Amino acid sequence: MSVFKYSVIRFRPFAETEEFANIGVIVTRVMDGKIGYKLAPRRFTRIRQFFDQLAYDAYDDVISYLQIELGRAAEYLPTFSTMDGLAIFNDVTRRRESSVLFSNPRVTEHDMDLEEIVEKFYDRFVKRENVTYSREESLVKDIRRELRRAGINYFKSVKLNDDVVPVSFPLAYQGAELRAIKPLAFSQKSPMSVLDHGAHWRRRLGLLLDRRRISPGNVLLAVEPPPAGADISTMEAFDVARKDLDALPFKVIDVRDGSYVNQDVINFAKHSVEAKPFFR
Repeated sequence: MSVFKYSVIRFRPFAETEEFANIGVIVTRVMDGKIGYKLAPRRFTRIRQFFDQLAYDAYDDVISYLQIELGRAAEYLPTFSTMDGLAIFNDVTRRRESSVLFSNPRVTEHDMDLEEIVEKFYDRFVKRENVTYSREESLVKDIRRELRRAGINYFKSVKLNDDVVPVSFPLAYQGAELRAIKPLAFSQKSPMSVLDHGAHWRRRLGLLLDRRRISPGNVLLAVEPPPAGADISTMEAFDVARKDLDALPFKVIDVRDGSYVNQDVINFAKHSVEAKPFFR
């Protein structure tokens, strides 16, 4: 059994919004100071989905920089420096003002090899976001199909090109005011990740309200809870996340009623569509 210290690597293109995406992990084995890491690919669609093109372009430079710096930390510094591996890890992950953030280091104990631990944490903290977004994309398709069955064809993907909080709503109607349906899937694998997902959208929507880019009551949050069989701590985290979302001036509903899309989603859309659609 070995003790490991690890940190999640995050990309935060806009300091004002405090929003970030997990893009990698770095791990050191305390016993011998060996360092391992894994980064998301340079063409990471998660960034394009979540931020704007400017951030996506900057991300490419960030990954190039990290590949060099973490390569030095893992391979060269322990050999040619008087610093030991743990000291190097602590120096790399120290807090700094940058678009690259490192989470507070955490300690865990496992009987796996370093490489296996790196893969395990990468799957947990980076890949899980892809799983979440794939699930939310499926919900978007399900809702869009039901809207069309109800004769509602005006809900499209709309991007708010806000200077501080650029957001894309996959299901939105731009009339006199923006009306949007936002599916949120809580399929993350850890309680903290469930909390982070809820807090992320609570913060983002709150900023859009403050900047008067959306109005109270004009966004419907269609929530999918953790999958059946989720443990008690995950469900407790979901309850906290949902209560946090309930504090917003928007209706929060379960996306499904049994095996069907909730009728409240259809009703929201029907009340949104004007007699004559208009897009800006």
